[in-house]
Amino acid sequence: MVLQAHDTNPFSTVDSVDAILAKEDGKIERGRTPNCIHGIRQRCSNCLPIDPYDPEYLKEKEIKHMSLHSYIRKLTDGGGRSTKSLKVLEEINCKLNVDCDAGHKPYPKGICTKCRPSTLTLNRQVYRHVDNISIENDYVANQFLNFWRKSGIQRVGYLIGVYEPFSEVPLGIKARVCAIYEPPQHGTPESVEFDDDIYEHEINELCKMLNLKKIGWIVTDLWSKNPTDGTVHCIRHPESFLVSAEECITAGYLQSKHKNKSDYSTSGYFGSKFVTLIVSGDQTNQIHFSGYQVSEQCTALVEANILCPTSHPELAYIRDKPLTETHFITEVQFVQKNEYGAEVHKDGKPLPVEFLLVDVPAGMPKNPEYTFHVPTNGQLDFPIENRIVIGETYDLSQIANIINSYGEDKYLELSTNFHFLIFLMTNDILKLSMEEMKEICSYVIKQDKEGIKTFYNTNANFKTLIELCSQAQIRVPLSNQSNSNNGSSSVSVWSCQYCTYENTGNSNDCAICGLPR
Repeated sequence: MVLQAHDTNPFSTVDSVDAILAKEDGKIERGRTPNCIHGIRQRCSNCLPIDPYDPEYLKEKEIKHMSLHSYIRKLTDGGGRSTKSLKVLEEINCKLNVDCDAGHKPYPKGICTKCRPSTLTLNRQVYRHVDNISIENDYVANQFLNFWRKSGIQRVGYLIGVYEPFSEVPLGIKARVCAIYEPPQHGTPESVEFDDDIYEHEINELCKMLNLKKIGWIVTDLWSKNPTDGTVHCIRHPESFLVSAEECITAGYLQSKHKNKSDYSTSGYFGSKFVTLIVSGDQTNQIHFSGYQVSEQCTALVEANILCPTSHPELAYIRDKPLTETHFITEVQFVQKNEYGAEVHKDGKPLPVEFLLVDVPAGMPKNPEYTFHVPTNGQLDFPIENRIVIGETYDLSQIANIINSYGEDKYLELSTNFHFLIFLMTNDILKLSMEEMKEICSYVIKQDKEGIKTFYNTNANFKTLIELCSQAQIRVPLSNQSNSNNGSSSVSVWSCQYCTYENTGNSNDCAICGLPR
């Protein structure tokens, strides 16, 4: 069930988790040590609290990247109280400034150091915006993986959830995944691509109503080894690659689309909390979830449209030729040690994607959490959106069976299902309005059993939808019987593609739902 209140306008205001962490000092308390020779109420250098960005502490706890708020503390500490309000973060820009006021002709006829972006030297990012990705329970993960298990086709989805403080990293943030939305897409056993999502706005609004948001994306790269025991091939490892250049570019695009509002940035935004989750086989041939983000530098290269994939997944390439005459390609280089151990600058054609990656630990909690209801006691799973390729559709007779498996007294449990709410909002039979969905979601958040029961029993649109489902359920055996009459009747029969009703005659509109033939 959804119990916590979070931001209602994602990405346009400072996240509530950022507001909480900004008020904390982040100091790490240390107890009395054997080296302390002072009294109980006194402190010394051995037991004084240490900073959240202390390198020795991070090394001891095996924290590879400090949290963003620890990084901000590092930039602002030591300058007195006034530095806390300084804009210490600045977005990286690899694009040409087309509004340069230096007095020269527009590029390509003129250019100056003021409008031209500086050469970008890639560095491994020392901080990360999110310190842990936690999928609430195995039901959420398995529902997503079942598509690949049934079809062998790769799958992509959006992680729906919240950001919250993460106590295991100083001033850390955790992305908690409550559900996975599967947008329109087309895939093969080797690849998958996003399609245009006509319901993107509706999905975003539904997330707001539930006090949730899109917090990342997930993609599979699974190759079955033994279907009997569920093992998969290990394709990704340190000797091959962990994230492909194409995935880095996609992650950079999505992070740019879901920017992080920040009071510490000159532009008002800095980076992104949008995470990447890759599902692949590990070195024990088990399905493994690996979490990542791409660096601010990678996102800037993607925004400038100069980062390209190559035929080798572990290598990216800086574009050679501009796309238009006004498209500027800045110089990109990285530093690497040569055979003598000396650091040398190399041109980013190509460049290893490891320079663009930030690792984010991912997994499931020891004690599962449940924002949404998991079917029990004979309750049926609700079909997941955009799965027509494996025969999982919004068939009305099937919907009726699912609703009946809950019963009127369990309407709240039925509604505490992200995919059921998507159906109510986007189905082709009878969509519920935004206002109706807001009311349903308010009952879900409050877990108001009587309120949602009263709403469903009095709402005309929902009652009509239930009636259509019930009629479709009744017609299934009748249609089978009519098909066994060997065409003894000369009346033409056609099935409605929306509500499946078997119409008779030559009417162009369905007699039940009124939609065109």
